[in-house]
Amino acid sequence: MEDRHGSEYMFINKIVRDVSRVIQPFSLSIPDYIVGLEDQIQDVLRLLNVGSVDKVYMVGIHGTGGIGKTTLSLAVYNSIVDQFDGSCYLEDVRGNKEKHGLIHLQNILLSKIFGENKIAVTSVNEGIKELRVRLKQKKVLLLLDNVDKLDQLRAIVGEPEWFGNGSRVIITTRDTQVLKSHGVEKTHEVKLLLRDEAYDFLRWKTFGTNEVSPSFEDVFNRALNYTSRLPLAIEIIGSHLFSKKTTEQWISALDRYEKIPKQEIFEILKVSFDDLVQEEKDVFLDIACFFKGEQLEDVEIILHAHYGDEKKDHINVLIEKSLIKISQPNFLTLHDLIEDMGKEIVRLESPDQPGERSRLWSAKDIAEVLEENTGTSKIGMMMCSDSDEDIVVNWDGEAFKNMTKLRTLFIQSVYFSESPKHLPNSLRVLRLWEYPSEECLPVDFYPRQLTLCKLNFTFNRPQEVFFKKASVMNLYPPSYIYIRKC
Repeated sequence: MEDRHGSEYMFINKIVRDVSRVIQPFSLSIPDYIVGLEDQIQDVLRLLNVGSVDKVYMVGIHGTGGIGKTTLSLAVYNSIVDQFDGSCYLEDVRGNKEKHGLIHLQNILLSKIFGENKIAVTSVNEGIKELRVRLKQKKVLLLLDNVDKLDQLRAIVGEPEWFGNGSRVIITTRDTQVLKSHGVEKTHEVKLLLRDEAYDFLRWKTFGTNEVSPSFEDVFNRALNYTSRLPLAIEIIGSHLFSKKTTEQWISALDRYEKIPKQEIFEILKVSFDDLVQEEKDVFLDIACFFKGEQLEDVEIILHAHYGDEKKDHINVLIEKSLIKISQPNFLTLHDLIEDMGKEIVRLESPDQPGERSRLWSAKDIAEVLEENTGTSKIGMMMCSDSDEDIVVNWDGEAFKNMTKLRTLFIQSVYFSESPKHLPNSLRVLRLWEYPSEECLPVDFYPRQLTLCKLNFTFNRPQEVFFKKASVMNLYPPSYIYIRKC
């Protein structure tokens, strides 16, 4: 009698487990207020082509950090998940791999899809074998969020042949090269919110209503401009401003953000930077600090001269990592907050002493370093070609003496009260506007590696050609390359 009751108990438990797997809630949690995703959801659904049941499709969703890749992928997942025999959402693949390893992720996938906690692989190769055999049995939907390395895809989703017909795999990443290397041909780049969409989203996060008080309109638009339509920034800044009840409190908060980026935004955007090797980091910081909006060809020429070798491959890596973009017609661009992130990395090299930083781009900081003679050998690039007002440096001409590793000096909006008494022989790129006519270049200036040189003099006649190997930079209106040495 007890054996019969025991058998019935086990049988009923098995039915309960099977039914639970069928009726479990599939939908994943997404934000209550979503804007700007309707058209993009449809774009991704077209790529997934769920109606085609005889093929297996992998679709990549890519874009910069904080742009809404996860939210978009979750919305797509929820809209189709009930059409599959099994499903699994692997959250933050990058982070979970770093904390627990690929085996942990493989075990989660096996448990979620097949509802069996007894499965426990002990090596990546064993996990690959188990997944290849078992996934073939089902039509499944997988969502892998925040993938950053090829080995993650190879270990978790392998090849389309692993899956039953009609299966779909959605992958989100900041790095398009990961998708290309795995043969993922169907991809969608997440777009920034339109201004009206960003306005609505920020209004909801800050006021929780459909209206903005007229007294807040100006400061609200300032906040909107600061977020640069990035959903992550709107989420964080909006939540912070929600508790601020006066325009004065808003202004104070925004003054602080514009001086030093909000830490949560900075850290999330910095993830892609941290993944770069050192040479790629250097090129990214150069672009963020100096070259936004410049012609790609011009930037490549200057970087080649500065480093002594080509940086085209490094620039391509930054594009693949969603850190920069090339806009038509061939201009370098990057999101305002990514630009701020790059500049903040450099500022943090020495928060209180600009002369201890690797790069100087602010006319104010450059003037301070030159006037106070606080420059050091840490400065490698000094460029200022766009300032709200011209600044005259009242100095003794000695400030460049200690900048022994300065390779690029590119000054437009900063004017010298007198000519420099020293220029670093380490210079490879030299561009100065309005070099004083009555003065000459320093007598001890022998820049043997100078590659690009262009000077504007206040006189109209060419002087003795001194730098015979230096090329003229065709970045700005023509000026003399003739340089007089006293």
